[in-house]
This record gives sequence, structure tokens and C-alpha cells, in this order.
Amino acid sequence: MIDGRATLVSRIKKYWRKKREVRYTFMLVPRGSGVTKSINIPFFIIVLFFLLFAANIYFLVRYPLRLSEIDNLDRKVYQLNDVIARNDNDLKLIDPSIKKTEEFEAIVAQHSEIIKQIEALHRSILDKKAGKF
Repeated sequence: MIDGRATLVSRIKKYWRKKREVRYTFMLVPRGSGVTKSINIPFFIIVLFFLLFAANIYFLVRYPLRLSEIDNLDRKVYQLNDVIARNDNDLKLIDPSIKKTEEFEAIVAQHSEIIKQIEALHRSILDKKAGKF
């Protein structure tokens, strides 16, 4: 396994050395009479060019997708704000009823306390009469 990995690494290094020495020539040929010009371009510059080109294509595709995602989220925020506004309006209509219910609940609690006190008093009175007979 280690020998296989070592041979793979040596193959990659050999391939890279070979490619590093490769140069491409870019030639400019005039239409009419004139001097032909050529430029030697190293391999790593060609690779760098294609990597930058691929990154450029990636961002060209990604940008409209991000815009559509932002637009969808904006629509969702608008819809949720509309729901919140409707719920606030409903709450304004219901709020007085809720306050009245709370007031009646407090009154009922007071009345139940008074009833408990009266029942306790009534029981104590009955207990006192029961002892006299």
C-alpha cells in the first residue's frame, strides 16, 4: 500500500515536472504583410486562466440565483408582515373582551372566597347548635 502511494506520488511529480516545462505559444499573424509576433505562455498561467474562468462562470450563475432567493425571502417577509398586521387588528378587536373577562374572573374569585367564608361560618354555627341540644 505504501509502495503504491509512493509510486503514485512519484508519477504525479514526474507529470508536474513535465507539464511545468511545457510552454504554449500565442502567435499574432497580420492580415497583410508584416511581422508575425509570438508570445510564450507558461503552463501554470494557462491553468490559472482556466481556474479564473471557471470561478467567473460560477459567480455569474450564482449571482442571479442569489437575487431570486432574496426576492423570495422579501415576498415571504411581506406576507408575514401582512399576517402580523391582520393579527394586530384582530387583537385590537378582541382585547376589550379579554379585559372584561379578566375583570369578571377577578369578581368570580372574590365571590367564591366570600362563599367559602359564609360556608365556614355556617358550619361553625351548625356545630355550635349541635352541641347545645
